[in-house]
Amino acid sequence: MRTLLPTSAAAVVAVATFAALLSAVAGAAEPTRLTQDGRLKFSPTFSADGESIVYAELETPALYRLQRLRLADGAIEPVHENAPTSQFEPVYSADGRHFAFLHTRGTLSVSVVVRDVASGAETEILPGDGFSGLRSPALSPDGRQVAFAYAEGGLLRIDLVDLAEDGQAFGARRTLTSGPGLNNWPCWSPDGSRMVFSSTRDGDFDLYSMHAAGTDVRRLTASPRQDIRPRYSPDGSRIAFVSHRDGNAELYLMSAAGGEALRLTQHEERDDYPCWHPDGRRLVTVCERDGEHDLYLIDVPSSLSPR
Repeated sequence: MRTLLPTSAAAVVAVATFAALLSAVAGAAEPTRLTQDGRLKFSPTFSADGESIVYAELETPALYRLQRLRLADGAIEPVHENAPTSQFEPVYSADGRHFAFLHTRGTLSVSVVVRDVASGAETEILPGDGFSGLRSPALSPDGRQVAFAYAEGGLLRIDLVDLAEDGQAFGARRTLTSGPGLNNWPCWSPDGSRMVFSSTRDGDFDLYSMHAAGTDVRRLTASPRQDIRPRYSPDGSRIAFVSHRDGNAELYLMSAAGGEALRLTQHEERDDYPCWHPDGRRLVTVCERDGEHDLYLIDVPSSLSPR
């Protein structure tokens, strides 16, 4: 593994086959449950072909492990069975050539690992000295850049590193966001021209978009409570995100240009961590039901008009 230094088990699913998943009843009020074990889960992401979901699961009080759910048969297996430290926040590039995740190196020290899927070659982007960690990795659609959040000097900024064709990092780390506040959860538009992210630069967490070079920042939401974890749809026309605007964490959908948001979930418990299926018609999410946390699949309406 090459490093880049900074500059400063199995659960049973509710569906039997992948085809059954894709034919879930449109407009269903309640999501379709995919896992049954109830363990704490975080940040699910679809593989580029849409045939599996990788997510982080709390295996022990001190260890988060990456798990892979195969939709064809419901089998769940660890991505790295013998990983001795926590790994979380997995993400694939849109072309499926690269896979990234966070890796715990030590106490409060977290790096980003980027892997070339075909060759298995890895590069690791290191945090700073001491208690320092990277967060929220996001791969560009062509897999040639990785963005992430990094805390320094009381700020949480979004940085960028260029990647070679084989996923190896090169060049200096660049900062995309500036000014006061916390900036987190970057996500690339499908054409690679822009990013959407969440920021407290104007008070509470709201959603913003910017040019992929960090310019032309546009505010998309002005909610009295947190709007976080935005995700562009595969066609780039819409953004799914989590908001606390109506009390607790629920999923919402809006135009990529901003405007009114459509509420997708409505439950007294938490709905969080949305990720689009590559077909653009469904989201996988982590839902809390009766105190248990499982993966669910939710149909996304074709229109932003209220149902």
